[in-house]
Amino acid sequence: MTTISHLEADAESEKFLSQFTNMHYGGQKTSELYSDWSDEYEKNFLNMTSGYEHPERIADIAASVLPDKTCRILDVCAGTGLGGAALKKRGFDNIDALDGSAGMLEKARQKGIYICIVQEVIGTGPLTKVEKGAYDAIVTSGSFVPGHLGPGQLRVLAGTLKPNGLFCMAMREAYLETDYLRDLQPEMERMQQEGIWKIERCDRMDNYHNGLSGRVFICRRL
Repeated sequence: MTTISHLEADAESEKFLSQFTNMHYGGQKTSELYSDWSDEYEKNFLNMTSGYEHPERIADIAASVLPDKTCRILDVCAGTGLGGAALKKRGFDNIDALDGSAGMLEKARQKGIYICIVQEVIGTGPLTKVEKGAYDAIVTSGSFVPGHLGPGQLRVLAGTLKPNGLFCMAMREAYLETDYLRDLQPEMERMQQEGIWKIERCDRMDNYHNGLSGRVFICRRL
């Protein structure tokens, strides 16, 4: 992997993410942009000034609430497998990957982490390649972003969880104030009122992404 300076990595990473700033649900277009950038993804994000901490941070949180290391986990928006690698380091060995980007998943495949790798864009309808009610946990970070996942995907993801399964998600705190994601937490609360899940945690996380704060959500499927 070619090395670059921290400042170059900061600039390139933000340039890539800026494509999505004013985008609503991107679907296949977002997946294609990630495939095009898959060779550059880790080189840039892993070399940022304050690091690319959130895959490790969400894995720590998952490990704190999932005592059974054999539980079946769905790594949503798995990308190149950094989140799966972090879970593997913490003893989890029954992890599947779900992502819409073929290029990113090819990088993930090379890590040898996942039991099953599923390429499917997550929309608002039922997933066709992921078994309903099959997972003990979803673990995901960096996925609820303008142009990526949004409120419309929460119910789809909840449908993949077993009763008592956990949805463990981390995201940039500032994104909750964007037009695209402003309804995310209210939708979570509506799902709680409807008896779909129970919100167990909504915590602030320092240094979620290159020094920026994040928010962690944990919801338990009912």
